[in-house]
Amino acid sequence: MTNEIVSLIPREIREAGFREARFLNEAEQAKYNEAIKSFGKKARNSLDISPKGSNLFKVLFLNQIGIQTATIPDLETALENGMDLKGTYEDGREIVLRSVGDSNKDNDYLAKDLAKKLKIKRMSNNSHIITGLGIKEDNTSAYGLIFDVTDKTNIIKASDFDHKNNGKNFLRINPDYSIEFAEKGNRTLYTKDNGLSRLCLGRGLDSDSDNRSLANSNDLGRVVVVDGKVDAKKLEKYLINLREERERQIAEIDKKYNTAMKILKP
Repeated sequence: MTNEIVSLIPREIREAGFREARFLNEAEQAKYNEAIKSFGKKARNSLDISPKGSNLFKVLFLNQIGIQTATIPDLETALENGMDLKGTYEDGREIVLRSVGDSNKDNDYLAKDLAKKLKIKRMSNNSHIITGLGIKEDNTSAYGLIFDVTDKTNIIKASDFDHKNNGKNFLRINPDYSIEFAEKGNRTLYTKDNGLSRLCLGRGLDSDSDNRSLANSNDLGRVVVVDGKVDAKKLEKYLINLREERERQIAEIDKKYNTAMKILKP
């Protein structure tokens, strides 16, 4: 697979700057390999992932050392802009939390610890997407690692990821993590009924949040990195021009409508 690069800015506003999505490169993998040497053996076993591989801990730690990886909405935009992701899987840098605790014993400690840190004592039936997490070493964990809450951590209610929607077809996942379900959609949502899970774009472009292991990886995994930023001044100028064009078109339609009404009046 080539290390193709695609824009993550919707087509209509690319003149405002650009963000690009591409696969993790050799220099970034080398930086990652060096950085995980600071962890103990148990944690390194969860983090020792090759370039052809991905798991949740690798993705979160890459962000921790300054290499920004894609969110699920970023991956959706990359797909729409032509990035070929079929046949591989990509972890987003989010997790899904569905309950305080997990029926999987390896994940139970992490789920309870995270809920405590987020001050969640009980949960409604809605799934929650947690963004902006880091990781740190903890030998009590089955993975040698636990989640670290940062000033970037955010909780998003995401009921579309509830287990009741497991197996439903969909068209896309929106930036707010709502899902456009459709019976004739060519992608499938997979969820589990409790605990926490990683959130992946699957090999068939499905949405996978049913994997019970946070550390599993295989050679079909890829990490997508996000580069660049939007030029705020250019974006503001674009929006002003867009607003002026909108007002012009509305005025033109109003004029035509008023003219037609005058003709129709007896």
